Amino acid sequence: MSLNPPSTVLSEFVGNQKSDYLKAVEDGSGGDWTVVMGNEAGDLDSIASAIAFAWYIAHVDKVQSIPLSQTPRSDLHLRAENLYALSLAGIDTTALPILCIDDIRKSKPFPSHKFALVDHNRLQPRFSEDNPNARVIAIVDHHEDEGLYKDTANPRVIAVPTGSSTSLVARLFEQNCPDQIPPELATLLLTGILIDTGGLKVGGKAEEVDRAAAAFLFPRSLFTSEISALATTPLHDHPDIQTLFGTLHNKKTSVSHLNTRDLLRRDYKEYTMVPHWASDHQVLVGLASVPVGFKSWIPKDSSFWMSTEQWMADRNLAVLGILTSFHDENKLNKKGKPKHDREQMFVVRKGEVEGLAEKLFSGLETSEELKLKSRSLKKHYDVKKGSGFGDSVEFRVWKQKNVDATRKVTAPIVKAVLEGSGAPA
Repeated sequence: MSLNPPSTVLSEFVGNQKSDYLKAVEDGSGGDWTVVMGNEAGDLDSIASAIAFAWYIAHVDKVQSIPLSQTPRSDLHLRAENLYALSLAGIDTTALPILCIDDIRKSKPFPSHKFALVDHNRLQPRFSEDNPNARVIAIVDHHEDEGLYKDTANPRVIAVPTGSSTSLVARLFEQNCPDQIPPELATLLLTGILIDTGGLKVGGKAEEVDRAAAAFLFPRSLFTSEISALATTPLHDHPDIQTLFGTLHNKKTSVSHLNTRDLLRRDYKEYTMVPHWASDHQVLVGLASVPVGFKSWIPKDSSFWMSTEQWMADRNLAVLGILTSFHDENKLNKKGKPKHDREQMFVVRKGEVEGLAEKLFSGLETSEELKLKSRSLKKHYDVKKGSGFGDSVEFRVWKQKNVDATRKVTAPIVKAVLEGSGAPA
């Protein structure tokens, strides 16, 4: 894989915007800025889309913009693939200049009231509480449309199905200013597309918009490959693309050094839901995506059970869903490669809402989209020997037979079950 050395243009943009924004917050003029942020899971799609869209509106629309990572600075190291992609784009990862949520002094209301959402389409309460002027002025996303901000968001781009939000941001550059995207930014957006689409794999998550975006970005990136080679080699088969995706994927899945708490918070999203049979109660639901199976995870961390309960207590969760995705080296697919598997574990705290566990478990098990099959963790669960959850929670574990159903699929199903917003698919 051969790339030109990156300039500091993107790193300087991120760092200068952060410095200027924090000064504006201190002098009370933070409201003049537009905060561009991805979702709280903080994956590569989110961080790349936030940086790119902030650049786009700053240079094309002449808007004061600041990309914000909802990941605390102390947790940035949990995503090695993010750091690698940022380094390719010339951003110093030893002293990452991006603005993190904990860089902003805690206060109510939040010091800005204009928000652009990428990789999600609902503003979290912490940004709108006691902030009556809060409004979402732009959305670029590939998740289920929650139907919000139709009168304030422009652009309001929510395209489903799309493999990656970075593809949608790239399309804005292609449509409006194809010559204004620096190679460093094109490279960063390309990494986001590759990690979300399995390297543009045919028959995978990549849609036509993703392939078109990658084709737009590749010749404008830091790659030194001859553009003419693309005429004979499909982009997903290009050696540079395969090498880059392979490196990103390996970094994303190399998590053996992380403990249970790290794994739960590494790729985590939280939702507030109101059970339809108990409309006077709100419950917090957390969904953690983890790239390792329970069979290999639990034996390596004897604190799994205690750490999981502690995470629920720390976040005040009524429900925690742990969604695993991994390749089983002991099972080979038809091509002779490790088989892709998914599992789900849902843990429900007792005493929150009557019937919560029963209704949730039943709803998930009847989902035709997830195709869950009950599985046991008897080998790892022995309360008498100090292995297992306490009496304060109920839990259930399943093998997920539909391995294509990610958290983007599971979250709406959980919402439908709890809020009664339609039967689960």
